[in-house]
Amino acid sequence: MHKYKWLYVLLILPSTNLLAADEPIRRGAEPSIEEDLRRHLRKLDRWDVMQLLRAERDVDAKQKKQAQVSSNPEELAILAEDEDNGVRFYVAANRHTPIDIQLLLAQDTEPIVRSGIALALNFDSMGSTFQKKLIERIGHRLAIDKRPLVRLGLSSNQNLPESVYDVLAMDTDPLIRRQLAENLKTPQWVLEKLVQDSVQAVVVTALQHRNIPGAWLQQMSDAPSPIVRKAVCQNVNTSLITLEKLSTDQDPAVRNAVAMHPTTSHDLLVHLATDIDPTVLLAVVQHSRADRSLLLEFSKYDQDLQIRQIARDRLIPLLQGEIREDILERWENP
Repeated sequence: MHKYKWLYVLLILPSTNLLAADEPIRRGAEPSIEEDLRRHLRKLDRWDVMQLLRAERDVDAKQKKQAQVSSNPEELAILAEDEDNGVRFYVAANRHTPIDIQLLLAQDTEPIVRSGIALALNFDSMGSTFQKKLIERIGHRLAIDKRPLVRLGLSSNQNLPESVYDVLAMDTDPLIRRQLAENLKTPQWVLEKLVQDSVQAVVVTALQHRNIPGAWLQQMSDAPSPIVRKAVCQNVNTSLITLEKLSTDQDPAVRNAVAMHPTTSHDLLVHLATDIDPTVLLAVVQHSRADRSLLLEFSKYDQDLQIRQIARDRLIPLLQGEIREDILERWENP
């Protein structure tokens, strides 16, 4: 959108600070739009550098704001041709931007603009066949973009065709693949590829995904790397059988992860309460399933002040509740 149009808006808005240079309007005068515009544009001749720079900054800010909030297809089409790549980015990232404009911006020379499309692309399974094919085409174009910034934005998008996720799983940049493994909408069969990745960070992230099949959690519990085995323990869907197996792991970080898992049973906590590593014991005493007997045991723990104090702090409300119940029971049954 041409800046002069927005400059005119700035000049005639009563709220703007730029009216300090405004000319007084003669009483009774009814200038035409053309005369009014010329009168306002003549102010530019009297402005100093700071006023001009301020005006340009305000124009850019208003254009970017409009590109963010507008739902008018015609206005978005004009803004999509703005010389400022920041304005074009906001148009690209606007969920109301029509698909034909998205297709245009997906080919923009600036990677920041293409990244806006990558973030906002929305595949609707209920849309028309033509629309779905076009969005898939845009997604595939962006998935092989030469700039990592664009592919990174795409890998975090949760509204893509499944085939685009598959292309991203083969990206040469491990950062892209790791971001894809974090995406909550990444399909299971794509996660199965990522869990076999050559880069450990990608494997670990995939193992922590809520949609990773349980068979992979069980299989990777035998991985040689303790970092990978710990990741298995950090998945909320890891089975109790697998957790029991890893509770005897030689690495204390893995046993600590077992003690922190929300579905770890009370019996397993009792077993871990005999661990020699203080980080494991600390996780046990903080677990929601640590009952009165476990907390009493740790309230006498002399080797670690923090563990003892946490146990005592957690015991206080339990003991208070028991005392209240005893008092009420005696009062009701004297």
